[in-house]
Amino acid sequence: MKKTTLSLVVGLWAVLLVATAAAQDVDLTVTDKDLETEESMWNLYKWWCSVYYASSSSRDLADVESRFEAFKANARHVNEFNKKEGMTYRLGLNQFSDMTFEEFAGKFTGGRTGSIAGDLRDGAVTYCKPPAVGYVPPSWNWTKYGVVTPVKNQLTCGSCWAFSVAAAVESINMIRTGNLLTLSEQQILDCSGAGDCNGGYPYDAFDYVIKTGISLDNRGNPPYYPPYENQKQKCRFDPRKPPFVKIDGECLVPSGNETALKLAVLSQPVSVVITISDEFRSYRGGVFRGPCGSNPNVDNHVVLVVGYGVTTDNIKYWIIKNSWGKTWGEYGYIRMERDILNKNGICGITTWAICPLKNKPRLASADAAAAVAAY
Repeated sequence: MKKTTLSLVVGLWAVLLVATAAAQDVDLTVTDKDLETEESMWNLYKWWCSVYYASSSSRDLADVESRFEAFKANARHVNEFNKKEGMTYRLGLNQFSDMTFEEFAGKFTGGRTGSIAGDLRDGAVTYCKPPAVGYVPPSWNWTKYGVVTPVKNQLTCGSCWAFSVAAAVESINMIRTGNLLTLSEQQILDCSGAGDCNGGYPYDAFDYVIKTGISLDNRGNPPYYPPYENQKQKCRFDPRKPPFVKIDGECLVPSGNETALKLAVLSQPVSVVITISDEFRSYRGGVFRGPCGSNPNVDNHVVLVVGYGVTTDNIKYWIIKNSWGKTWGEYGYIRMERDILNKNGICGITTWAICPLKNKPRLASADAAAAVAAY
């Protein structure tokens, strides 16, 4: 297919001007027919743009040719993967399909283990004590109990660490107080000193919540902290304006132990660092069994484990809440294989798992109750 850059841009503009599709409700399956010619690939790309334009890199029409090249490579990869027999999950086109993996990883990952101050020694951290439980159910899902807020979107800032921390605190606060409050990732990004859009340290972010607390975000009434802005800003936290939620501590789940992680998740959702891959990026549904990322300095991503389960054909899995919006994966979630031979778990899921601790109902101000009621 021979097209000039100008004709490509003009044609794409025509598509984008009428783009109205709802991404999560459109299954952009790639077929062999889609890949036959440049013309058919271009038509697939235009269809994809009509669905994902608002969240894609193709909004920069000056770069449409390179975006199209990346899209073609990803579409071929999705098609070839989904042809494999015996796979427990499938891939699909999504909002990241016009980016190379290197471009994607530079914008949408950013998890760091340890602390900004350096490697944490055993004596400097608290390890989670196994909860006193009798019967351990074969499956558990905190989303069914009103403990987990809706999936959010970190956009193109590598702030997954802030989103995972906020989500974990939201859940433990609900478990302890009965109030499901939506907390501000922007405040954590701006004020915690734990990182920026190039990545951050969940451990240090939790430490900030212990000392200072997190304000409610703009989704409630009133908005106590400015809305998420997809970039780090000057800290605007005002301790004179409650409510803001604090925690009493944090603990690390013993690494290399999926049973310990399972028991921790049975008590509350848990923040974990995983290494992700190209297949993880394009995940559409099913139980993800790898491959995982190989470079922790680039591929680390922070998510929230909200439960676990087992399929009808006896594949055990973790239920993971991501921060890439509801159009990714299974409405913003992914199921990842559980109880594998590698003691570190799928994608290193057990190597850096943190639980926020909240021993009793605790808001950072005596005036908070009325404000929470108004929320």
